[in-house]
Amino acid sequence: MNEKLDILQCLIENRAFAPSHSALAKELGYKGKMVIYRLMNGQTKESTINEVWNRILEEYCLTDTHLYNLARIFKGATYFSDQILSEINRKDKKWLRLLMLMLVDDDYEDCSQKFQQETAPILMDLKMDEPNVYWGIVTIIYIRCKNIDPYKNNVQRTFYQLIDELDDMLSFWYPERMDAHEISFNLKKLIKATNLWKIIENCTILLRRYTEAEFSKYASQSMMLFNWGTISFWRIPGCPYRQNSQVWVLVEHDFGRATNGCYIVLCLEAGKDTCTFTLKDALIFCFWSIDTEDDPPILQASRGSGKHRQWCFYCHTYDKETHTLYLEANPETGNLFELPEAMEMIDLKKPKNKEEKIWARIMNKWDKEQGSIVFEQAKELFAGRIDLKDTYHLKDVVISWTCLTLFIEYKGNTCIYKLPIDAYDFFYKINLSQQVMIVKHTDDNEIYVGWPELGYEIKLSEFTQVEL
Repeated sequence: MNEKLDILQCLIENRAFAPSHSALAKELGYKGKMVIYRLMNGQTKESTINEVWNRILEEYCLTDTHLYNLARIFKGATYFSDQILSEINRKDKKWLRLLMLMLVDDDYEDCSQKFQQETAPILMDLKMDEPNVYWGIVTIIYIRCKNIDPYKNNVQRTFYQLIDELDDMLSFWYPERMDAHEISFNLKKLIKATNLWKIIENCTILLRRYTEAEFSKYASQSMMLFNWGTISFWRIPGCPYRQNSQVWVLVEHDFGRATNGCYIVLCLEAGKDTCTFTLKDALIFCFWSIDTEDDPPILQASRGSGKHRQWCFYCHTYDKETHTLYLEANPETGNLFELPEAMEMIDLKKPKNKEEKIWARIMNKWDKEQGSIVFEQAKELFAGRIDLKDTYHLKDVVISWTCLTLFIEYKGNTCIYKLPIDAYDFFYKINLSQQVMIVKHTDDNEIYVGWPELGYEIKLSEFTQVEL
């Protein structure tokens, strides 16, 4: 049997892209639904199969691998759900939550010996080797167990519901993953879920963000081909230095987390003299990685943090010879941050002309005298976390078989904070070489202890304070 035909039939039967044959035919640009019906009946030519395949790739911006894996998700969900559900006591009101915990935590101790020996190893290997397929299967199993029809009412509302339900469970099981919890807000604000495929894709992102400490590093790959360095200054091409002229400062930073590749962007406006600049705006730029040649180069820009974050997107090109970044706002999000159509990098070491030499001299001076102060303000604003290292001085961290102990100096006194080692599973993953930070969250004004390399944070109030 034609492999592509088998995959297409699977995806259409499971309504991956549209609620019905006729709806899919319309989205793919066919005048009637007969092409889809003939394909489902296997009564079509190979050329037509290839045509439908390619139209799906183009319409939904996918690759061949996406379609292969999506079919595996649907088939895997059918195969594994029969075996998994037979291991669950569905008379328990919390049976679905227990099922999800089992799949999230690889906890198969209460399952039958046969399941532990035959099925559990396959699931754990799939989770390790192909996490997108595994979490896609988990998402579909959850949807089917809840009897959710994503197209019955409103796809976007269904998407919100699923994200909220998954985040509710995951944040309860992983309360230390504050960075992953924020993603639930971002996904709902960023993503327009138009079909079941988009729901699967973004539920997978949330599941992986909670369960994989390194996933944020993988997901935020920056386009280091630019070679812009740690800090760079940008102006509108040809714009001379004068009062009210603008300059953008791009600072490569990881926010103390494993994000690897975002830029804090400070928009400055020149004042009456070369010593005066006003901070007009502060943004985050994240250049999405390109996996295939067909992927458009996307700049994701954002402002604010948590529930109050704003987002928009730009297509971009970069001219290496002139060091000019060209931006085109996505019509759906618009030019929310009023960025210019082009930004030219100021060469601080080898300025090309008199105009650029003036900019280079002024910005070098600004960087030395004011840059670090303004940058720290912007960093804390966006991270939603204020570094308290100057107030809460972490003198020592001790890990024993039974307890995690922090020695913190505050207002001249040393305080000891203890928490049992079994309070959080991730305590067994940390070691003394990893950075530990004391931060204050701006959204709840609580003080947290964080391990930025792992993306974990817990409230200091959870520790027991012990007198010396």
